[in-house]
Amino acid sequence: MPWGGPAPSHARWLLAILGVAIVMMSTGAQAETPPPEEPAQLRAEADLLFKRMLVRPDDLDAAFRFAEIEARLGDYEAAIGALERMLFYNNNLPRVRLELGLLYFRLGSYEMARSYFETAVAPNTPAEVRARVATFLAEIDRRLAANQFAFFAQTGLRHQTNADAGPDSDVIRVIGQDATIASQFRRRPDWNGFVSASLHHAYDFGDQRGDVWESDVTAYYARQFKVEDLNLGLIEASTGPRFGLGQGVGLSLHPYVLGNGVSLADRPYFGTLGGGVSLRYDTGFGVTLEPDAEYRARGFSNSTPYPNADDQDGDEAVVALGASGALPVQGLGWQGRLSYTDDAARYHPYAYEQFGIDLALPYQFATPITPGRTWTLAPFASLLDVSYATPDPIVDPNIKRHDQVYRVGGTLDTQLWQNFGFALTVEYDLTHSTVINYRTKDFVVSGGPTVRF
Repeated sequence: MPWGGPAPSHARWLLAILGVAIVMMSTGAQAETPPPEEPAQLRAEADLLFKRMLVRPDDLDAAFRFAEIEARLGDYEAAIGALERMLFYNNNLPRVRLELGLLYFRLGSYEMARSYFETAVAPNTPAEVRARVATFLAEIDRRLAANQFAFFAQTGLRHQTNADAGPDSDVIRVIGQDATIASQFRRRPDWNGFVSASLHHAYDFGDQRGDVWESDVTAYYARQFKVEDLNLGLIEASTGPRFGLGQGVGLSLHPYVLGNGVSLADRPYFGTLGGGVSLRYDTGFGVTLEPDAEYRARGFSNSTPYPNADDQDGDEAVVALGASGALPVQGLGWQGRLSYTDDAARYHPYAYEQFGIDLALPYQFATPITPGRTWTLAPFASLLDVSYATPDPIVDPNIKRHDQVYRVGGTLDTQLWQNFGFALTVEYDLTHSTVINYRTKDFVVSGGPTVRF
């Protein structure tokens, strides 16, 4: 897209998101399945093993290989049948009981999964297997409870090379003329201490469709060491039902309402009321699609550090498509999101249209440092294309602002002991803009202890 060109219409962005959704739905099966020749080879091997089991039903090696292939091909019921026949001939097979627990867990048959997990543990069971079983049993208890809670919190330190988003150049535009930037607006590095927390609650109505009521609360506060006008606080809550649309189709609808409050420089900055709706679809091929639409009405508050904050008063509408799945490498997944934002503002130069692309590749792996616990390494990248409605005469009446923001980085989330861990994030941000005032770069490192329940 050329710099300073006309902003794309709503229809074009909506059609673009819809087109990508159709492509992802049509190709989703490729995200987790083996190469084209491999399923046929596996199916042929499974057929031969099945015939062998008919002749020799006590051949445990053939039965276990048959179950392994059927599980890989996604036919969990066939794998369960083979493994349960193995127990008929030899009831003392803890490994088979463990595999049956995992298969029933994947099918959502949690009571059956629990019975096999509990009988898979013996006095001589290795500690890492015991830890794995304990994790699954705790998750089963959580999923079977009518009230289900999930909590995550982190505290730590963050360093930014450009904490105040100061421009790269010492020369900026003011009323269409070049000017030397004042010292208080130059880019400044800074540290902050932060704390963040999120709480998710789901109440299970216990019906056959799987209807639940979901609520989320998120809180965040960061206090700068030097640039105190950027002390930032946030609290946001959302709540609404999630309706299952038919049994066994992997489809649910989640309408919700939301509200938040944001502080800047330890003073009220803006508040939001709104709502949205999302549709979640588990395709059955290891890919989950989640389109959503959201509306927010925002009101800003003026303060001594930000006397004209209410120029940003206006509504915000967002449509997006999220997707996630697994890749054909053990422990490796992918997450993506396309979004379009239409942000109105009372002062028209602050209004904008934004198109965003986000991608992450989370990789879960075990380490000898913490046996039985997984760590997650998640490289990520994003692109924001932001086109403002009109030129800002205070900056330059002849140039309409158009930004492209690039972000790359990665997060390492470790589980060290019980529910405690440590998370580290490294990120680099680069902003290109048609207006020199907004060309910035920033390198960010943050980390600190975590807790999750």
